[in-house]
Amino acid sequence: MTPTRPAPARGRPRSTTSHQAVLQAVAHLIDVEQLGFEQLTIEGIAAQAGVGKQTIYRWWPDKAAIVMEAIQAGKLALDIGEVPDTGDLTADLRMWMRQARQRVFTEKNMALARSLIVALVASGVTVEEYVPGGSIQEGSQLAQRLESEERAGRLREGIDVEAAAFALLDPVVMKMIAGQVPEPNWFDALVDVIVDGVRR
Repeated sequence: MTPTRPAPARGRPRSTTSHQAVLQAVAHLIDVEQLGFEQLTIEGIAAQAGVGKQTIYRWWPDKAAIVMEAIQAGKLALDIGEVPDTGDLTADLRMWMRQARQRVFTEKNMALARSLIVALVASGVTVEEYVPGGSIQEGSQLAQRLESEERAGRLREGIDVEAAAFALLDPVVMKMIAGQVPEPNWFDALVDVIVDGVRR
């Protein structure tokens, strides 16, 4: 039987200040205090944020949901940064992906990614259920860079920008979960395949 997770209560507006405090608290505990996912507790997050546990449970079902939203909101150090826009999509994405290799492929981040997957599987829910808006890549720097290329008329007509973003990053996520750090040439080859697929 698939385990169920408690649904956030309805009817009470979310305090923007408290909401941001919780996300900042998770970022502090992971990035500054260097806590692993297993060491995170709702009690610890609440204490760091200066809110009550019930406030957190009213908005998030568990700690995995909070971490997922913190990642999406760019609060954690998993954010790679802005995608360059020199007019050369291939060169820009190659540079951006090489930055990912240096900044994202750390032991801490790979352990965090594996722990999140375990938490998602154990809870019986999907990433889309945990992430507001349903897509981590929607509105991301990568999606914006591809949209800019599309507006310039350099992509095939009708291309699905979000699908292209996922096609580029999903293999990277899988490498992180597997604990593998690809060589720079692997990133270059991945970029070449995606760009060749979306370009006119």
